[in-house]
Amino acid sequence: MVGFAPDEEGRPLFVFSSMSSHTQDIQANPKCSLTVASKEFKGAADGRVNLMGTCERLKDPDEIAKAKAIYLAKHPGAFWVDFGDFFWYRIEVEYIRFVGGFARAGSVTAKEYREAKPDPIMAFGGHIASHMNDDHMDSTIAMVRHYIPSMNVDNYIHKAEITSVDSLGMYVKITRDPNNNEQLPGQPLQFKLRLPFPRPVTERKDVKNVIVEMTQASMK
Repeated sequence: MVGFAPDEEGRPLFVFSSMSSHTQDIQANPKCSLTVASKEFKGAADGRVNLMGTCERLKDPDEIAKAKAIYLAKHPGAFWVDFGDFFWYRIEVEYIRFVGGFARAGSVTAKEYREAKPDPIMAFGGHIASHMNDDHMDSTIAMVRHYIPSMNVDNYIHKAEITSVDSLGMYVKITRDPNNNEQLPGQPLQFKLRLPFPRPVTERKDVKNVIVEMTQASMK
C-alpha cells in the first residue's frame, strides 16, 4: 500500500524509504506493477486498473525537483519527502490491464495510455455522485427505470448508487434486495450498469442540467 502521483504522461511517481521491503524488492528486480482501485472499491463489481512496467530510481536533480512538486501537489502533507533516507522512483508503464467489474475487462497499450487525456468531468464527478447518492437516490432509480426498462428495477432494487460520473454518462451500482431472490436468479447481489447522457458534457453546470433533464423525463 503506497502513495503515488501520476506525472503528465501518467507515470506513477513514488518516494520510498530505503528500509521498505518494496524498495528492496525493486532494487533486486525493477519489474513491478501498481494496482489502483476505485475509491468505492469493495469487491469484484468495482473497478481497478493494473499498471505494469519498470520502476527505477530518479537521479537527475531536475527530474527529482519536478517529481517532488507533482507529488506534493497531490499529497501536500507528505513531510517525509525531505527525509534523507527517502528516494524518488517512477514506473515506466509498459502494459495496462483494466477491470471495470463483472464481465467488463480489457487491456490498454502503453501508447494508448500515454496519449489519453483525463476526462474533464472526473475532477468533480465524485462530488456529484456523493450528492446524488445522499439526497437523490430516488432520481437515480427513476432514471435507471426509464432509460433501461429491461432492468425492471422496481421488482428487486434495494439501492442504486452512482459510483462515477464522466462526460458521457454515469456508472451506477445496483444492489439487489436479498429478500427478493426470485428476480434475476443466479445473478450477483451487486452489479454495475452504464447510464449514458443524451449528449456529451464538459462543465459542471452541464452535468447538473443533463441530470435534471433526465430526472424530469423519468418522472413522467
